[in-house]
Amino acid sequence: MNRYDVIIIGSGLGSLLCGYILSKEGFSVCILEKHSVPGGCLQSFRRGENSFDTGIHYIGSMLPGQTLHSYWKYFGLSQSLELEQMNKDCFDLISLDGSEFKLAQGFDHFTETLAGQFPASREFLGQYVSALKETVSAFPLYNFQLTDKHTKTAWMGTINSAWRLSHGSTQITDHLIEYISAAGGRVVTGREVKKISSLKNKFQVETAGHEMFVAGRIIAGIHPRSAIGILEPSLLKRSFQSRILSMENTVSSFGLYLGLKPGSFPYLDYNLYYHATRDAWAGQECKTEQWPGMYFMYTPSGSRHGEFTSALCILSTMCFEEVKRWEGTSTGKRGPDYKKFKSGYAEKLLKLVERKFPEIRSSINDMEISTPLTWRDYTGTPEGSMYGIRKESGNYIKTMILPHTKIPGFYFTGQNLNMHGAPGVTIGAIMTCDEILGLEYLFNKIRDAE
Repeated sequence: MNRYDVIIIGSGLGSLLCGYILSKEGFSVCILEKHSVPGGCLQSFRRGENSFDTGIHYIGSMLPGQTLHSYWKYFGLSQSLELEQMNKDCFDLISLDGSEFKLAQGFDHFTETLAGQFPASREFLGQYVSALKETVSAFPLYNFQLTDKHTKTAWMGTINSAWRLSHGSTQITDHLIEYISAAGGRVVTGREVKKISSLKNKFQVETAGHEMFVAGRIIAGIHPRSAIGILEPSLLKRSFQSRILSMENTVSSFGLYLGLKPGSFPYLDYNLYYHATRDAWAGQECKTEQWPGMYFMYTPSGSRHGEFTSALCILSTMCFEEVKRWEGTSTGKRGPDYKKFKSGYAEKLLKLVERKFPEIRSSINDMEISTPLTWRDYTGTPEGSMYGIRKESGNYIKTMILPHTKIPGFYFTGQNLNMHGAPGVTIGAIMTCDEILGLEYLFNKIRDAE
């Protein structure tokens, strides 16, 4: 038997942060990952000479004293990551049917930049930014303060500062795994967990290869729907199971990962959100006839060659229903109809991109295409959901996933627990470890990190 204090299922950011915290506190930790490559949404992949990130394309609040920098200092990430700050005057460019709007870094700069385009709305923009600051102040953990258990959450703000990871998001994975391993923990890939059962006040974990692991505590860093699917039925209350299964997932994506001819396309030090109409929400989940209604474009930091880029990533939202007919298939075995589907939708997306970049086709050297099935298989999220469970602002309790469960010793972490994005998942991991270590003890350690 492989015996540990804590077994963590999945190796995404939330799982690795929990593994780091608990290893640092002397717990024996084992992280089990079903894929051959760890990291979940932190994974990067190479095509030719170019590297592309799977999920984290940019992060915010990484200047000293800002939220993510303050938390990640404890994990050694603030000191070790190689970052590129994005355009301070425009980190996000919003294009609505030909009209363009720049979002600048820093609350004051953000306000002044938009007020230059909307001078009559200067007062309203000031009120909007004040409302954002007030919202942030309502979430104490975001402000690096202790808080009551029922109000722990995080608000993400790239307006403060926006950054790209110079060598991709894999550097986060590598740093955290290096520390966990040095502290005596293990990160084991190629171990798909098929069953979690009770064993004399502990948990027994069985993998697809019939390897057994035992621990007193389990942290599920995978989607809650996937987690309850591997739990022994006797451990679950039917009401809890029904609640999890009833929750809707957020939308997935269709993506083009392009290798470009040298000197043919400019490097963009900002993200582009292009919408086909002036309704920014119309393209979020549009179906076949109207697709695509929008796209998100960025040039990976590592692809920069002077003023030009060697790679380009273009993503559009896509509902899982579009590829549902192939959901029982695996990568490389989906048949000619699936290849036809991918090439047809790639053509549709490129036509929309050509509205702003007419020269795009002549710049393409090679192209990789992803669908919601690709996202599902890479990250293990049901329906290829990009942001996990869809949260309901009008009834937050309905879609709230707490770190602790009514199964003693079984916990959740990851983007479904709190909010998606690096700050949300980071604070979610702290909330999970709070259940084991105590928040005041843990928070003081993080706050006092050198």
